Amino acid sequence: MVATKNPRRRPGVRSAVPVQRLPWLGCGQAYSHDTRELTMLIKHTGLDVHPSIQWIREHRKRFPSARTIRRYRQRYRELGHLRRFKPQGNVRATVLRGTDGLLLVWYRIIYPKATGAEVSAFLWNSYGRFLPEPRFYDLSQISRAEDYFGLSRKRSSTTAYQARLQHNIRKRVMFWTLPYPFGVSDIRAEDMIDFDEAAFFLETANRSSGKAYINCRVREHGPYGHSERWNMMLAISGGQDGLRWSRFRRDNCNLLTLSEFIESILDDIGDADPENGIRRRCFTMDNLYVHHNPLIAQMIFARGHRLAFRAPYYPVDGPIEYVFNTLQQALTRRLYLIIHHHDLYNHVHAIVGSIDNFAPYFHNVGFR
Repeated sequence: MVATKNPRRRPGVRSAVPVQRLPWLGCGQAYSHDTRELTMLIKHTGLDVHPSIQWIREHRKRFPSARTIRRYRQRYRELGHLRRFKPQGNVRATVLRGTDGLLLVWYRIIYPKATGAEVSAFLWNSYGRFLPEPRFYDLSQISRAEDYFGLSRKRSSTTAYQARLQHNIRKRVMFWTLPYPFGVSDIRAEDMIDFDEAAFFLETANRSSGKAYINCRVREHGPYGHSERWNMMLAISGGQDGLRWSRFRRDNCNLLTLSEFIESILDDIGDADPENGIRRRCFTMDNLYVHHNPLIAQMIFARGHRLAFRAPYYPVDGPIEYVFNTLQQALTRRLYLIIHHHDLYNHVHAIVGSIDNFAPYFHNVGFR
């Protein structure tokens, strides 16, 4: 695992360096080992008060001060040597290491959405309280250790339990690896048409604060109504032509509205006739109940085109899901400009129309 922050490893506290027979280093560096031994010898023989030593200390700055000598004596009593310590380079100490660090990494791999308090409780219950000196880690120590191990915060997502069922996994494998009608492995991205619908709720987007003079309120005119539901049907083509079909109205998706929308797409692309240059398209959509109505399949097959349903509970296989995400992010940046439903209607169509082509979305999920 490669760390993303603090690439330099901090040496242990009071880590002694090997003995180096060097002259005075100067320039803010530690005294050499020879100088330390000579200093202690002079101190032991009582020559540190000699006028020559005092002159060297005051004028030449080449002899350790009395305070430094006291530190040498204390180090020798505690550690049994006079060697200088390794510089730590202002690198923060990592208190979570060894077994605790390994447990932290394992827990984050298994439970990536766990909070800092849950991680701290796990380390305490599994290891910290059994130590000769029990150790409890606070949130800042856990955060620094996660930075050291390269664990960064990311936007999370949730996969439905049904997606892990064996029959759904087999359906997904078949969708990507088998030829039509069992899958789409032999169909080019430019021949695919992905269809789906999304609901939009028109809410107020009032900013909660502003600036004004003392004793003056921050006021503005805006909408009062909430939760005005709009439904969008959108179909996109995987070719470089950037074909798209949309329907944005204040209603719900049912068999009547869906059949009318599919019929408008079929009228636009025409009947499949490969001999005359009208290629056969393949519609793909999710497993909404109304999508499986026999009327929808009959409409598509009667015009010579094909239909392949994606595996259930795998929206990541749908290019149009990422288009809806693009639409959502663009609307979020424009929320303050949307006052009533006319603004919402215009901005939605402007965003969808600003996308040149949808081929990158199809290539992103695996179509070729």
